[in-house]
Amino acid sequence: MSQHGAARNREIVERYFEQMRTGAPEIEALFSEEACWVAPQSSPVGRRHEGKAAVLALMGSGISLYDRSRPMELQIESMAAEGDRVFVEMTIEATTAGGEPYRNHYVFVFRLQEEKIVEIREHLDTLYAQHMLFDPIGPARASEAEEEEG
Repeated sequence: MSQHGAARNREIVERYFEQMRTGAPEIEALFSEEACWVAPQSSPVGRRHEGKAAVLALMGSGISLYDRSRPMELQIESMAAEGDRVFVEMTIEATTAGGEPYRNHYVFVFRLQEEKIVEIREHLDTLYAQHMLFDPIGPARASEAEEEEG
């Protein structure tokens, strides 16, 4: 793949994150029908999510983990494109659905073909995400419960 192709792939991934920030429904047009999202196996959603519909469903289910009335900040620290891959190091800052502040570091590896996203590999601190987003009782509530018991 030419350097021009890598630069074009980077532009598509930049558009992906811009559409994520704004909640643009056009984001689904960036994915191929055969797209897959590989989530870390230690995550509650950890597996290969195969097909565009499964990827979009995963993305949609993630929205409920956050308080959407408060802003979500996507801070891209670095992005590099080489061949058919784009590597993104970033931090997501948000408020959980339970009202707790959330700040986690992510690395995403995008693979593109014919100007469509065909694969996303997600890497993050899954223990922190589990504790903050998926556990039924968050850190602040846990300490409150302990105080009530003690």
